[in-house]
Amino acid sequence: MEKPHNKTDSTNESAKNLTCWRTATNPQCLRVETVNEVHLFPYGYFQHAKFSRQSGKDVVEIQFQDRIVSVKGKGLEPLCEALERLAVERIRLRPEKYEGLGKSEGIIEKIEFSQKQMKTL
Repeated sequence: MEKPHNKTDSTNESAKNLTCWRTATNPQCLRVETVNEVHLFPYGYFQHAKFSRQSGKDVVEIQFQDRIVSVKGKGLEPLCEALERLAVERIRLRPEKYEGLGKSEGIIEKIEFSQKQMKTL
């Protein structure tokens, strides 16, 4: 017997695909997904986050012990607010096939990683 198509399930699945970050209660680490890689950053090493606007783009810099994750896009202030509560479980790029959809959602267009600069005395 064929299962009837549930429009709500397909709508919920589409909404999940449009979401560039996901929150949870007390996640142990931040999962950062790029096109070819998955990075896990334990919240025990979280040090600092900064929200700014540069050249018309929102930027959230997330600093861990020796790495900085730079997230660029639009509508990212709620992402920084969720980081304040250490409630972000996952961030990822918006899949290209959904470009132009979900304009009310925060959109992550670029994720970059860098080494934290060590200060010399």
